[in-house]
Amino acid sequence: MKPFLSSILCLACLAGFGCAKFQSSERNRAAKKYDELGLWSENKNEQGKIPELPDGSKPISWIKLFNGKDLTGWKETDYAGRGNVKVKNGELHIENGLVITGVTFTNKTILPKTNYEVEYEAKKVNGTDFFGLLTFPVGDSHASLVTGGWGGAVTGISSINSMDASENDTTVYLKFNKNQWYKFRLRVTPDNLSVWMTPREYLVPLKATVASIVKAYQDEAAKNGTKLTAEAAEKTLRQLNPELEKNIPARDTIYFPGESQIIDEPIKDKVIEMRVGEIELSAPLGFATFQSYGVIRNVRLRKLK
Repeated sequence: MKPFLSSILCLACLAGFGCAKFQSSERNRAAKKYDELGLWSENKNEQGKIPELPDGSKPISWIKLFNGKDLTGWKETDYAGRGNVKVKNGELHIENGLVITGVTFTNKTILPKTNYEVEYEAKKVNGTDFFGLLTFPVGDSHASLVTGGWGGAVTGISSINSMDASENDTTVYLKFNKNQWYKFRLRVTPDNLSVWMTPREYLVPLKATVASIVKAYQDEAAKNGTKLTAEAAEKTLRQLNPELEKNIPARDTIYFPGESQIIDEPIKDKVIEMRVGEIELSAPLGFATFQSYGVIRNVRLRKLK
């Protein structure tokens, strides 16, 4: 390649990078502060329709936020370079965009600011970053539950005391298999942020084998009143862990059926806020993906007493 042509190409690349960086910077600078977003229009009558968490003698009831048919109650979030959003087979498909793609809940009048739970299921079709990020209210502010960010493993809350999900006390590292459903349950109270996930992570012991892991699952199931043959137990584990033979010697993440708490964060006297920038467009409640194809279903909400 001639030196002159090479120089021109380099300048073009630098210009393109600078342009993209400038556009991103301008979008971030244009992001409004919380008190300018006009998010809250509380309606006590509407909020009264959300079922409260009952006592132990009554079945748990929830209100559905996504009907599985269309985007009623939701809108595509105005992210620059966003991908396609579709509803099919009772699921919300958020396809790859240049950066962020997502949807925002529009019925702001029914959302509590605190003392509530949100539950949803998400799976990753492709991509290497967050596939089911949830933005949610925390008092007069908002935060985001990041699922598999920063290369695919980081899970946590952004932001707490100006620290992102990758650098605060909520940070956990989880392996998310493609095309596998994960259920997340988020609880918000004035004093705490809690997250539970199904299935749950099982720590692989030293010198473990497939047989020993299967036996461990059989023993746990028996303690909970379920008797499983080795064949049935192994089938269940392989559905959750398609590469079981590779995961065990590497002491990689292995999942067992069931729910476990992955985040338990006291927030009293802490500053809870979102990252400055486009993600603020997800407030007050929204889902987003980052250069990934994620699928969401069974989104529901309940109030806590």
